[in-house]
Amino acid sequence: YVVPHPKVKIADNDGNTVGVTDNRLDVNATIGLGSGTFRTYAEFDVDTDAIQLSSADGINVLATACKEIIIQSQADNTGYVMIGDSDVVADSEGIRINAGDTLILPINTTSNVWLRGSDNDQMINVSIIF
Repeated sequence: YVVPHPKVKIADNDGNTVGVTDNRLDVNATIGLGSGTFRTYAEFDVDTDAIQLSSADGINVLATACKEIIIQSQADNTGYVMIGDSDVVADSEGIRINAGDTLILPINTTSNVWLRGSDNDQMINVSIIF
C-alpha cells in the first residue's frame, strides 16, 4: 500500500479529501487515477475453505471489471493465504502470500480470484484499480 506524506492530500474524483488512518486509506475510499479509479474494501478474513473474492465472504460485491487487483495479507497473520482459481488448495495450488506480503494481479475481473487460508482468520486487505 502507499503511505502518503503527511502534507500530501489525496482527493477523490469530486475533489473531496480522502482520509488516511494509521497510514492506510480509509475503507471504501475512491480516488481518481487519470483513466482509472482506485477503490479499497473493508478487510476480511480468509478461512480454510476457499472463498471467491467477489462474494459476501470477500469484498462483498458482485464480479467487477477491473485492471488490477492488489491483495495484502495482514502483517500479524499467523498463517498464509493461497490465491488462485476455484480449485485453489491451501498448500499445493495457487500463489502463496505470507503475513505482510502483497500480490498485484493484472486481471480484468474479480470473479476469477479465489482465496484459501492455511488457518482460519487470516486477514486480507484488497484494493482494485478499474
